[in-house]
Amino acid sequence: MRKWLESIAQGWNDWVGDKDLENAIRRQLDHAGYFGTSAQITNVRLVAIQRPGWLQIYRFEANARVRIEPEEADAPGPPPKHAQLLGLVQEDFRKSLKDIRLFDEPEARRELFREWAEGLIQLRGAEGLG
Repeated sequence: MRKWLESIAQGWNDWVGDKDLENAIRRQLDHAGYFGTSAQITNVRLVAIQRPGWLQIYRFEANARVRIEPEEADAPGPPPKHAQLLGLVQEDFRKSLKDIRLFDEPEARRELFREWAEGLIQLRGAEGLG
């Protein structure tokens, strides 16, 4: 019973909940040199919002395989590399814009979050970026 509850909790934690947002993140991963379609996107959370809700900031994490350059693809080499990435999404529904940024370090993500979230209602604590 405990294993089943843990699997349900993990599935809920890994669920993005917004197909457009998920597709936009996957496209950004593809554009940044990763395999976005097979990336595992987790911990997507709303961390800041501006009233009445038009401007929203989300955080996420992604485990994505690094895309190999074509000239390297023919040569036998090491197994595929995976990267653990951190991300932020700034979504403005008034202008239908999504600005998605990827980071290797949590401090860089926190710095951009502080800039973007100035004057917004922010989630604090374990689920936010603090």
